[in-house]
Amino acid sequence: MAGLDWLPPRLLLDGGVGTALIALGLDLAREPPEAWNLLRPELVQQIHRGFAEAGSQAIQSNTFGSNRIRLRAFGLEHQVAALNRSGIELARAAIPDELLLIASVGPSGAVPPPEGDADLIELEETFAEQAAAIADAGAGRVAFIHLESFYHPKELRAALRGCRAGAPALSVAASLACNRAGASYKSALGFPVELLLSVALEERADAVGANCWLPPHDMLPLIERLLARSPVPVMAKPTVAPTGQPRLHPEQFAAGALALFAAGARAVGGCCGTTAADLAAAAAAEK
Repeated sequence: MAGLDWLPPRLLLDGGVGTALIALGLDLAREPPEAWNLLRPELVQQIHRGFAEAGSQAIQSNTFGSNRIRLRAFGLEHQVAALNRSGIELARAAIPDELLLIASVGPSGAVPPPEGDADLIELEETFAEQAAAIADAGAGRVAFIHLESFYHPKELRAALRGCRAGAPALSVAASLACNRAGASYKSALGFPVELLLSVALEERADAVGANCWLPPHDMLPLIERLLARSPVPVMAKPTVAPTGQPRLHPEQFAAGALALFAAGARAVGGCCGTTAADLAAAAAAEK
């Protein structure tokens, strides 16, 4: 089904898979989270099952960093297909058929010019390669691709174009990583959220959203800003562990999730540090 207008209202997403793996012993200095799709598949599935049992209605695959540029730092660039396939298959096998399976795709880690020296053609090819691997593994089960934590307009454009080229049958949502900057919201490189949103809409993103950096109460005005400017569904994945602030209690996260739903966000979950206990609190509050 084209687009994402079919998304059910108040769809509860999952939490932070990478941070859950770190809690189980993953050392990011030695290996990426996606390597555990092959090395420790039982732990990856344990995390997916935990979110599903907590009440999440959609589960994201452990494929956030499974692109050739990010994997190159670990000497794993030749395993793009294997890591994406295993990530999709593990999630698929771990959750009930009635739950949505979403393919997570994150930034490459390379920065486009003039801020960096990433090659824009390689970026687009990199995302096309990952999207093709996801589409091949997902075959009728992946609901859509979710671009998460994007902070540079040129890479966001390359990612959307690459995903369209590599997986033309899959819808693509784009979530932006922005923080408060006075009265506005900007990415880590200083790009205003309005610029990132305009790129997402120009490239026909099927949904837009925000994730990372902000706890629910701080993300709410950002989501309201996106809702006022977006003709497509809006998603939110706030953090429970904002930098320099105390970690939120599950009940605080739940209250924030309900506020995001009430504002009009179609899908809400958690980003880095969000656990099954946080999602369970949100699911209970929804009843």
